[in-house]
Amino acid sequence: MRREWALAMLLAAMLLAGLGLLLRSALAGFYGSVLGGLCLGTAALLGTTGVAIAGLSAIHRHCSRRTFALALACTLLLPPLALAAGVQLKLRSAYLAVVPWQLDVHDIAYRKEQRWGLPLLALPGDNETGIRVFPLPPRAAQALRQHGIGYLRGLPDMPLRLDDPRTRGRYGPWHETPLDEDARRHVTRHCARDEGSFCITVDARVWGAVQQAISTPGSYYAIGRSGVIVIDPARQRVIYMYNG
Repeated sequence: MRREWALAMLLAAMLLAGLGLLLRSALAGFYGSVLGGLCLGTAALLGTTGVAIAGLSAIHRHCSRRTFALALACTLLLPPLALAAGVQLKLRSAYLAVVPWQLDVHDIAYRKEQRWGLPLLALPGDNETGIRVFPLPPRAAQALRQHGIGYLRGLPDMPLRLDDPRTRGRYGPWHETPLDEDARRHVTRHCARDEGSFCITVDARVWGAVQQAISTPGSYYAIGRSGVIVIDPARQRVIYMYNG
């Protein structure tokens, strides 16, 4: 009986995987990506469950109760732990993706973001605002202090290939601070408390440093597709903000 259940789950997983790939190719854009991703995720879950059932059935027939209990515990605990670790790594990669790869930034010093909309599904048009602060490596900070904005304008560009991590963080021309009106439209909507219309409360010390960086000379900024990035060599910080 267990074998039949496992085969049925594996067959359903294969069908869902095929449907997911078909949706991603047939429905270009946001909805194709979401629906295809849901089908592929469900297919992966069903396939993993089918393999687990088949494996546990074989262990139950040929091994002791203690071995079976250990295998069952691993089957129940390891996939959620692996999934949680994978989600965290994916999120970290997404947070770092706004920084130009040439700056060699690998850590996040501060982050606060908020989106107002459906809890698990981001849709075009949702109100959102946020800030991410990254440590600027000493080598890049030293190069900026020596060469100024010329260092940023001379960074090598790469052709846009989504599967290449070096294409992360593409922006328009670099400028010297203070920010102009166009750039200030992307600055995080900050409020003293988490009250009012679509705003967040940023740590006072962080926000003070941000205001110093964007309002006085000495830093550099560029506007991207959905936000503004500010590089502050004096404090060795990279600040990314968005507001939409």
